[in-house]
Amino acid sequence: MKTRNSGIIVLAAIAALVASFCDKVHVITNTLYYPKPAWGGQPWWTFPGFFVVFVFMCAVYLLMEKQLPNSIDKSYSTKKGSAQQFIESLLLFAFVYLMSGFGNEWPILLNVLFYGTFLLRWLASRDKTFILIISLILAVGGTLGEGVLSAMGLVYYTKPVIFHVPLWLGGVYMHGAFALRDSMRFFVYTK
Repeated sequence: MKTRNSGIIVLAAIAALVASFCDKVHVITNTLYYPKPAWGGQPWWTFPGFFVVFVFMCAVYLLMEKQLPNSIDKSYSTKKGSAQQFIESLLLFAFVYLMSGFGNEWPILLNVLFYGTFLLRWLASRDKTFILIISLILAVGGTLGEGVLSAMGLVYYTKPVIFHVPLWLGGVYMHGAFALRDSMRFFVYTK
C-alpha cells in the first residue's frame, strides 16, 4: 500500500475542525462542560487536542494495517477512496456526534441507536474484521482517554455512567471508525 503521510495532516485538521464544532454543540446542549473555558464554553486546547488525537488515530490505523496478519482482509480499507465516500462518512459521523448532544437526555435511546446502527453498518461493510478491530480500538481508547481527561478535572460529562463518561460515547467512536477509514482512503492511501 502506498501512502501519502502529508494527507494525515489535512485529515487531522478537517476532523479536528468538525469535532471542535460538535464539541461546541455538546457544551451548548449541556452534555459536557469545561471548568476553565477560554471562550464560548470551550478551553483553548479543544482544536489542538482534537488535532493530536486524530493524528494518533491515523497512526494506529496504519500500525494495525501493518501488524495484523495477512489473513485479515484489509484490501478495501487500504486502497484509494473517493471524495464522495469521505464526505458521506464524515457527515454521518458528524450527525451521530451531534445526535449525542441533542439526545443526551435519553442515554438509553442513544445506546440503542448508536450501537444498533453500528452493527447494521458493520454487517453491510467490507473488511469486517479489520473495521471491527479499528472500531473497538477507537471505542475503548476514546472512552478511556475522555475518562482520563475527566478524572484530571479538564472536562465533565453531565450524565457519566462508566469511567466518568456516558456509555453511548463508545458508540460515537465506533461510528468514527468508518469516517476514519474513508478519510484514510481519500487523504492517505494513493493506490
